[in-house]
Order: sequence, then structure tokens, then C-alpha cells
Amino acid sequence: MTIPTMVFPLSALEGAVFGYLTDPATGETRTGLKEQDVRAAFTAFTPIMRTDASDDELEQLIRHVLAAVSADIPGPGPGPVTKKDHEPWLKDLKSEINWRRWRAYRKMLSKQGRSGRVLDRLDKFTDDVLDLAGNPQKPGRWNRRGLIIGDVQSGKTQNYLALINKAADAGYRLIIILSGNTEYLRRQTHERVDEGFIGRDTRRVGMPKGAVLKDLHIGVGKIDQEVANATSLTTVLMDYLQATKNGIDVPLPSSSSGPLVFVLKKNKFVLDAVNGWARGKADSHGSIDLPVLLLDDESDYASVNTNEAEDPTAINGSIRKILSSFTRSSYVAITATPFANIFIDYEASGIVQDDGEAVDDLFPEDYIYPLEAPSNYVGIRATFGTDEEDRPHSVQYLTDAQQWIPVKHRKSQVVGPLPESLKEAARSFLLANAILDGRVKSPTKRSMLVNVSRFTNVQDTVGDLLTEELYRYKSAIELHALTYSAGKSNAVLDELKSTFEKQFGSTGPSWASILAELHKSVADVRVKVYNSSVDKAEDEDYREEVPTRQIAVGGDLLSRGLTLDGLVVSYFHRSVGAADTMMQMARWFGYRDGFQDVCRLWISEKTAADYRFVGAAIQELRDDLAHMHRNNMTPRDFGLAVQQHPESLLITARNKMKHTVQYEKEVNLLGRNLETRKLSANPAVQADNFAAAQELAAAALASGCTTDESARGYTRFRNVPKGLVADLLHSYKAADDDIFFTGSGLERMVRASPGEQFQTWDVTFMNGPKKKGDSELPSLAELVPGKSVFKVGRALMLRHLTAKDGTLTGSSLWVSGKKTRLAGSDDLRKVLDPEVEAEAIAAYLDQPTVETSEPTASAQGGFLPERALYRYLRCPQLMVYAVEPSHDDGVQPDENLTVTREISELMSELTVAARDPKAAFTALKIALPTSDSDYNSKNGRVKYVLNKVAQRYWMADYEELS
Repeated sequence: MTIPTMVFPLSALEGAVFGYLTDPATGETRTGLKEQDVRAAFTAFTPIMRTDASDDELEQLIRHVLAAVSADIPGPGPGPVTKKDHEPWLKDLKSEINWRRWRAYRKMLSKQGRSGRVLDRLDKFTDDVLDLAGNPQKPGRWNRRGLIIGDVQSGKTQNYLALINKAADAGYRLIIILSGNTEYLRRQTHERVDEGFIGRDTRRVGMPKGAVLKDLHIGVGKIDQEVANATSLTTVLMDYLQATKNGIDVPLPSSSSGPLVFVLKKNKFVLDAVNGWARGKADSHGSIDLPVLLLDDESDYASVNTNEAEDPTAINGSIRKILSSFTRSSYVAITATPFANIFIDYEASGIVQDDGEAVDDLFPEDYIYPLEAPSNYVGIRATFGTDEEDRPHSVQYLTDAQQWIPVKHRKSQVVGPLPESLKEAARSFLLANAILDGRVKSPTKRSMLVNVSRFTNVQDTVGDLLTEELYRYKSAIELHALTYSAGKSNAVLDELKSTFEKQFGSTGPSWASILAELHKSVADVRVKVYNSSVDKAEDEDYREEVPTRQIAVGGDLLSRGLTLDGLVVSYFHRSVGAADTMMQMARWFGYRDGFQDVCRLWISEKTAADYRFVGAAIQELRDDLAHMHRNNMTPRDFGLAVQQHPESLLITARNKMKHTVQYEKEVNLLGRNLETRKLSANPAVQADNFAAAQELAAAALASGCTTDESARGYTRFRNVPKGLVADLLHSYKAADDDIFFTGSGLERMVRASPGEQFQTWDVTFMNGPKKKGDSELPSLAELVPGKSVFKVGRALMLRHLTAKDGTLTGSSLWVSGKKTRLAGSDDLRKVLDPEVEAEAIAAYLDQPTVETSEPTASAQGGFLPERALYRYLRCPQLMVYAVEPSHDDGVQPDENLTVTREISELMSELTVAARDPKAAFTALKIALPTSDSDYNSKNGRVKYVLNKVAQRYWMADYEELS
């Protein structure tokens, strides 16, 4: 008699492998595991645990386990910038503290699949921040202010839950978490706090007497019930105002009791009520003698005071009042954009207390800590690539959304039938569900994001239209999939098949296998609208279970902290401009282990370029922070760098235009990418610009400047007096919507820079290709006397400039179309001397940490980010480009531009002028050297006047103004 061989499920094999890879001493996966270790474990167990899995399914499981155990956080990171008077305390006291809460939280994360490496890094990070946050046992009156800079959707909640568990272990008795501005966000955050800190399901608080309750313990409470002793004056379903209405109150915690926790939304009435509670608990001196940790998630929203210091905004003032009610307070702000604190004056206090007492603002006076994202985090570069790279297949450029719903529209906007791009996105989401259902490991919850308007009535209409479209697809799949597979035609299923072949034809499964699974895979998909009108329903809507497979339609509510589990497809048609808002709207960043290959993003080409630009700006500030850490500089130094970063111009313009007619803003251009991205669309101005460039070359020769060639063969003038460069900038006219080259700010900066390094410049005339195929291209002999310059081809897009009311105010030529980029990523490197280039490469490779998403640099010409070069420039660089349109038909219109006879004639005139064999359109790039000693110098400082005219041009594209 044959004994049947036992067949194990894949989950059993997976469990055995994880057990084999686990360190028995810690209960966590061993650190330092490599791919060969994982494969060896499968080789050991597969013969003794036979499964019915195919080779492909086994490979999927191996990849899943490998991703789980090898996830890491690059390190050591650059480290924090701190105030000079910080006295470390945790190292000496660590052995005396019972870390019971932290151990429970760490074990919970381990059970959820976090690798030992990630948990070790989390342990180190939370030790660092807790030490900076202040010793809760230190007597006397003190306050601490700090800032943590993370990444959008990078796991900040996990990090701060680890921090508050350690803080409670160390002695912080009151924890306040500010979660966002809506009830949705507060409840979502409270659920995570219940699981990761409170250890009990607070949804069940206040249930009717006699109700049969299961064990309330969840999360850390399941790991160790002794740590589930925190008291919460809020619950998932009840905010603080509701709690007070119900008469709920508790005594202040003692040093031996469990901590007290609030999870609050950023609402003036809520915060005022908490402040009233604090005053009621205060002693005769008006204070509570307890250490409080106030954690401000999404601190770039509402917390920053944008009013005058003496009259702070409501949320800002309320937070400061709460902190001042305690003798010992620690404020920890968390943000994904360093620009969040741009308007905080570190010298400002302001009158915020009812008795007239001035309370310090929320500037992170004591520390700024850059948080490194894990290696499997998907950010800007992984999503959008670079300007030089081909568009990733996962990114689909929108071409029909503007005609459907203009970016700038009113709440009365009439919403027509769905555009084909949105229909294709919806079909891609349905197909992705079927693909993922066929995989060994995939997210159980899946989402599609649709963000096309900030107006709730428009969102509701879009939701209704998508519901109708979803019904059309579901009906066709249910009724006709079987006959379609047998050869009978169906128009709707033809659309699905065409989308599958276009989007997922190379993912592995066949169309026939996907069609067979579609009905089951899409059955639970439904549309859900998230906005403030829905948010007002609160209890009823939140109790309704979020669909496990949803098409989520919304606007600002989806942009501020709300997490969409398993986000597969995103459709984004918004224009928000400034870095702080843009990054928060990018919900498609995050972790996509096991399904990144099926993720898709529909977005405009211009917005994708904006994200790449903003990513570079944020990385520049992170680099500044690293240099400041190495040079023992302070948060005030970094605050000044943020306030003077060029990106701050847009944020300042956006905020100030509501309050003032004119505002002067100084920015620091040292080490920044500065180029003419938008050229004048006036042929006469272009002729004047070309003449100004000719005059600069002639004047450089006349003044005896050294002339040579760069290593790449470009004509270069050395030691050009700064006055000649300033004269060029005085004559040069860019388009009115070019932020940095309008007005006289740049010219004044060049003339006034006092540093010895800024007295003379290198001026290089850049070349384009000398051949097209086998044919020699003509040179431009008229630009530099006695030298040949070859024109540089760039896409030139004619675009109208309009005021907010739609009035036409002019036109401009966008260089490289919606990318608005003049120079290639290595153009600056091409003008450097070889020894300078080699020095920059060596220093870059020697950095403590380099972005994991970037290729490695090499002396043989590998990738080197431009920002790595600025510290090695011997003097300022001016790069002059003779530009002509690269498109065969010359200057092209913007897709939203109605081409009238007048416009057609203008494009023709511009094309002829640019292709004149004796002239060209002139574009400029400026690179100013920087060093660690330059942060407080006067070099590179430019003052821009943000008057109404400048605001109108600079903010013309941005909807968030009304």
C-alpha cells in the first residue's frame, strides 16, 4: 500500500523558511542576510515540504522573502543639526530604564515582517530623537523644539509610534498627537495609535451596557497586556470635543501610572478645548508639573504662523498655549518638506496667552533630524526618472484632461463625460487586480486614486461618472467574458484587452488567463468619494467599511496624510506649484513590494517635470543639512538656508499675495541650479539678447581675458570681470514668467558680491552637435569673434500667460517644452577642468551616505549629480547657449493654446528668427560656487520684489490661490 506524500501549503513553507532565517536570541530575522542565504533556506526545506507550487510561484515566494529580510535603511545618515548647548542624557540612563513598551512595539513590528536591519535602524533613530527631545526626569522648567524631516508615505507613523513608546518608557506622562485637519485623518491615526501604543481597541469604548465584548487588546496589547495601560481622552470614534460633551475626564497621570494620550485634529475649537482642560488641571502657579511630548504630524499644514508675530494664526497660537501650560514640554514636528518652517521667525515670540504672556514660536530651535528612507522606498527618482532618461513605462502623460476639467476651474465647473485617459486608468486598475490575484504574494487591499479637483461637488460628480463606468465594465465582464473567450466580439472587452496589451503585455500572464479571472477579481471593486462633505457625516461614514478594492476620488483630503492601502493606479490632474503642497499630494510614493511593476500613474508632463525639480530642491536642502552637521552649525543656520532657498519664492508669493501689495524676498543662489527656462516670445527681444551676448564676447576679448577651450571643446573666457557679466544680465530679457531672470536682482547680486572668488567669472559658449548623421552642421561665427559656436537644439513651446481672471497678459517660450529645462544634467561637468572633476567625484564617493536611487559615480564618466560640483568651482560660471527649435516644424504651441492666425504667424516668425544662420535665441545658465563658510556671507544673495505683477506671472499656473 502506497502512503500518500503530504502536500504543504506555500504558507507553511514560507513560515519554515522565515523560522530558519530568524535569530533565536531576538526572534527577529538575522541581519546581514544575502540572496544566497534565502535561496539556501528554500533549497533545504523544499524537498521535505513538498508543495503544488510551480517553479514561477516558488520564485515569487523567494523574491518576497528576500525583499522582507533584506530591506534596510541606508546609514549611517548625515546626522542631526543641533543647538550647541545640548547635553546628551540617554546614554547614561539607558540601562536604568525599563523599555517594556518599546520591546512590545518592536516585537509587534517583527511579527508584521519588518527585517532585523530595519528594526535596528529604528532603534537607533528613536534613541537619537528621544535624547534630543529632552530628559523627562530633568527638574525645573524647560521646553524643547525639534523637527524631523522624512519622506512622503515613508512610514513616519511607524517611526513616531516607536518614539512615543520609548518616550513613555523614559517618563513622559502625557502624549499629544496632532494628526491632521480632518476627522478622517484623526481616526485613521487613532487606529494606528490604538494598535501601536494604547494596545486596546478604543472603538469599543462607550458601547451599550450588556454588549458582549471580545478581548479589547490589539497590537502591542496582544504582545504584552501590561503595557496596555495608557489612558486616552479620545477614541477612534470620538474626538476630544465629543468626549467633553459626554462628561469624560480622568485625573492627571502620576509617575507610576500609565501615560495619558490625546489624538487630535488641527482644529481651533478642539485645541482651545484641550488648552482649557490644561488650565483646569494647572496648579496655583498656572502650570502642570508633568513632562509632555507633543508630536505634530504633517507640521507643514496649519501649524506654521504666516501672520505677524504679534497676531499668530489660530492653530499656531493654540499649540503654543498648550505647550506653555506644562513646566516641561517637548515639541516634535514631522514633515516631508523642509520648507514647512520657512515662515517661522526664530526670534519671534508674540502675544498668545490671555494674560499677555509671550510664548516662543515653534521654530525647531534645538534640533533638526533628517530621517533616511528604507531601501525599498519608491520616491521621486524611482517614479519619474530624470530629465535625460526616457519616461518610465509606469508614468502615462495626460493629454486630454485639460479639455475635460481645466486645472484652474471654479466649483460651478460642468463636468463632461470621462476622458479616455481616465477610462484607461480605470481599466488598468481592474486588470491589475486580476494580475495580482494570480500572484503568490500581493496586497489584499488595493486602491486607485483619482485627484482632479479641490471642489467637493466636482469630486462627487466625477465619482458618479466613475461608478457608471465601473458598472459598464463589470456588466460586460459578467455577461460576456465566457462568450468573448470563445470568439464572440464585444466592444467593452475589446477595450480591456487593448489596455492589457498596452499596459501589462510584458508582465507574464496571458490575456486568456486574465480574462478568466476578471469577474472574480473586480467583483468587490467600488468607487468611494473622500472629501469634506463626506467627512461631516463622520460616524456613519467611518463605520462603513472602506472597500478592500476601491477607486478613491477626492482632493485635499486625499493629499494630507490619508493612506490608501495598496495604491496601484493614480490619476492626478492638479497644479499646485510650491514644493510643500506638491509633495503632500504625491500619495503614489511609498512602498510597493511585490506589485511595483503593475503600478501606473497618469499625470501631465509638466507636473512630472515639476516633481523632478522639487525633488532636486529638497535634496539640495538635505545636502545643506549634512554639511551643516559636519561643520557643527545650528538649526538657526538651517532655518536661514530654507528661508533663502530659491524654492521659497513660490511659497512666499503664494502666502503674501493675499496680504500685501509688495514684498521683498531675499534668496541665496549659491550652489543652486539657475538657468533660463522660459524665453521671451518677442523676436525683437531675442535679437537684443543675441546682441548682448555678442557684446559680452567682444568685451571679454578687448579686456584681455584668457581664451581657451574646455575639455569638451567649448569656447571659454577665463577671468572675465564681474562687471561684464552684470552688463549682460542688465541687457538680457527673459520671459515675464521666469522667476529668477526677471527684474534687476541678478545683475545687482553680481555687481555687489564682495567675495574674492566672485570678482571674476568663467564664461563658456556651449556647443550643440556638429554633425547630423553624416552631414556637417553649419557653425555660428557671429557670436564669438574668430570662434565657431554650434547651435543647441531644444523643444520650444509657445505658451500664453494669463491672469487669474483669464485675461491674456503675454506669451513665453518654454525650453524643452513642459520640462522647462535648458541644460543637460552633466553640462556643468563638461566645462570643468579634468582635475576639478576628479576632485568632485572623489569627494562624492567618499560621502557617508549617497542616495540609493542614484547610480554610482565613477572617474570614468559615470553619474554625478550636479549639486556635487558646486563646492569645487574655482569661480562663478556663466554658460551661454545659442538655441534653436529642435522640432522639424519649429516652435510648437502648448496643447491648451488655441492656434489663431496671429499665433501661427508669431510661431513662424520665431522659428525663422531662431534658425537664422547668423543669429539664435540666447539662453543662460549660471552656477555660483559654494562652501561651508558661505552660509552667512553676502555672496550670491538676490532680492526679488514680489509685487502684484510678479505674483500674477509666477503663480499663473497654480490653482490654490482663491
